[in-house]
Amino acid sequence: MYLKNKKQRTFAGIILVLIIVVLLIFIVPLPRALNKPLSKVIRYSSGKVMRVYLSSDEKWRIYVPIDNTDELFRKSTIMYEDKYFWLHPGINVIALLRAFYLNIKAGEIVSGGSTISMQLARLVEPKPRTVRSKIIEMFRAIQFELRLGKKRILETYINLAPYGGNVEGVGAACLAYFGHLPENLLPEEAAFLVSIPQSPVIRKPGNIEEGIKARDKVLKIMFKNGLISQNDYKRAENAPVPMGFMPFPMESQHAADFTMLHYPYENDIIISIDEDIQKKTENIVKSYQKRIEELGATNISVVIIENKTGKVKSLIGSINYYNNDNDGQVRGFYAYRSPGSALKPFLYALALEKGIISTEMLIEDAPHSFGSFAPINFSEKWDGLISAENALSQSLNMPFVIMLQRTGYKDFMEKLYAGGLRGQRGFDDYGLTVITGGMEVKLLDLVNFYSCLANGGKYKSWSILENESVFPDTLLFRTGAVFLTLKALAKKGRPDAPKIENFNFPKTNVYWKTGTSWERRDAWSIGFQKKYSVGVWVGNFSGEGAEGIVGGIAASPIMFDIIRAIESEMDKEEFDWKYDALDDIELTELCSYSGYKAGMNCIDKEYVYVLKNANPSEKCPFHKKFLIEKETGYRASPWEDYKEGEVEERILIIYPPSVQRIMGNKGKIPSFSPKCAISIESKSLQVISPIHNSVIMIPSGIKDASYVMLQAYTSSGQGEIYWFLNGKYIGPTISGEIKKIIAQPGEMKFVIQDKTGESKKIDISVFEN
Repeated sequence: MYLKNKKQRTFAGIILVLIIVVLLIFIVPLPRALNKPLSKVIRYSSGKVMRVYLSSDEKWRIYVPIDNTDELFRKSTIMYEDKYFWLHPGINVIALLRAFYLNIKAGEIVSGGSTISMQLARLVEPKPRTVRSKIIEMFRAIQFELRLGKKRILETYINLAPYGGNVEGVGAACLAYFGHLPENLLPEEAAFLVSIPQSPVIRKPGNIEEGIKARDKVLKIMFKNGLISQNDYKRAENAPVPMGFMPFPMESQHAADFTMLHYPYENDIIISIDEDIQKKTENIVKSYQKRIEELGATNISVVIIENKTGKVKSLIGSINYYNNDNDGQVRGFYAYRSPGSALKPFLYALALEKGIISTEMLIEDAPHSFGSFAPINFSEKWDGLISAENALSQSLNMPFVIMLQRTGYKDFMEKLYAGGLRGQRGFDDYGLTVITGGMEVKLLDLVNFYSCLANGGKYKSWSILENESVFPDTLLFRTGAVFLTLKALAKKGRPDAPKIENFNFPKTNVYWKTGTSWERRDAWSIGFQKKYSVGVWVGNFSGEGAEGIVGGIAASPIMFDIIRAIESEMDKEEFDWKYDALDDIELTELCSYSGYKAGMNCIDKEYVYVLKNANPSEKCPFHKKFLIEKETGYRASPWEDYKEGEVEERILIIYPPSVQRIMGNKGKIPSFSPKCAISIESKSLQVISPIHNSVIMIPSGIKDASYVMLQAYTSSGQGEIYWFLNGKYIGPTISGEIKKIIAQPGEMKFVIQDKTGESKKIDISVFEN
């Protein structure tokens, strides 16, 4: 009975101990060092490493999933380090007994008998090699087996194993020794990497004899266990071992830094940067360094976006990342800079959509001030009048300021915001200057907005992650508007590119626009074909301007060289949306001279492409009909009685006063004869309509069809007459011009005044019948 009870107590004691051990295994926290800080790895779209950053504890430690390592390396590691890894529970008792025997025999520690699980415990919790330490390692090994599992143990071990210096883990080691990650290894590479963790100080590169000896020992084990053939074994034995660490990749630094900034919690990122495109672009940028320095600039930034996907394929922040004198580490593609005229294509497309303009509509190009804002053209010359299409291709400022006034600031800013363009100030803070560079933007965002044009008006956000889903499209512009806009952007003649014939144009059409900021601080050139959109900025990060910092001179040659270097067969094809665009436009009859809707005085007309349901509604303001004295050519006087045949109707082109000055005083209103001016000196202002104290009856049901006709004559100044109704200014007319306004029931009190200050008061009454 006593023996039986003793056996029971012993058995119960063993069970209790086991329970306590198991509880401790799951209660005691795993070592924090199992999750050591990792190096950040940025890769090209192909998966090749672009750049590696030191971990926060100053180690090169690249995490590589076990399934992404070479199979021969995995098998050899187990065969060399722990042959029975898949069989034991974390402790190999036979190996421990053998090690104990060898150590007793040698009188010192010559063998540890440690399993991979125990070695992992020693890696994460380094301790002196004592019996107590070995017991702790054994506990941790069992804990790892039960809580992590075999695969995770092996994965963690190979990612934390020491490989010499501050290099830890097979990922960093393979990159440091062989220049690539351990996905596919030659037998000699795998053997060398397997051998190092056993004694990293002795076997690090540079100690050639020890390195060869250790590697060959692993090769022999590989061959004996059938992991490699005899031919591979012999060849690998004759291969050299690395002489030292290779420099870790530090390519495309601006793109890598930019990715780190946006994804700080990711350790291994494959980005969309195409290595071939990136390096071609870098070489072209470097080749222009001397040229732009001659022009007064020190830096170049470039963005290339794939139109179909919105993926960023190249990012250049500056010419030289390491040039501190020129702020080389500034990411120029993400800095706010004034775009000059680069936003004009988007206003043009919007104005076409709203029917504000036609491509052939003449717009004023003459000096004019808008409060303190007085825009001038790059050439400092004026055309007087110019078609909207040519105003875009030549990037004239005044026509686009006028276009913005007509189109609406709010609508344009909302379109910019929808396209990812935002300045540093508020929505309402830019005013008309926004179209000439008043709102600073980022090159990356601007190129992406141009990509919207390449996609037929469909916008998608840019993306720099290779495996990120393509963002959905948002239709910002009608395809017809984009089609007509590209017609202007395809023209090659530009005032800021005087030597355009020397450019190396690509083989296929490029749609492009330049921009030059105020005081010539920023030069831009953005162009696109079917596949890619390319944007180039040239200038100084300090903001210093120079005479040569001009879009067409400094930036465009670089842009065209880049496009030539990366253009593909796809660029020879038509845009996929072309036929949708053709279905979105129609021919409409407009005044052949002005491009406006033809008025009653417009004789010659032509058909012009406009967007469907967006025909210009404003009638031609230039063709005016006048009664002219046949004999003198003077304008017929309203107070003169002429005989039949002495006067005739003529249709003349009349320009606004500011345009007249540019056009050599052409387009003026015909003058009255000197005789007429003298005879009416005392009555220079005469109102023909409405008649004072007259009454207008509005028939019931047709209120909107009842008008008051306004007409007056004056012999003063340019013949301008100013009309006021019930105390509010309602606009000007020129002498003899007829203007109609809607009749308003009640009293309508007019004050009419000319430039001499002479005025008339006319009161009429309007009643509804």
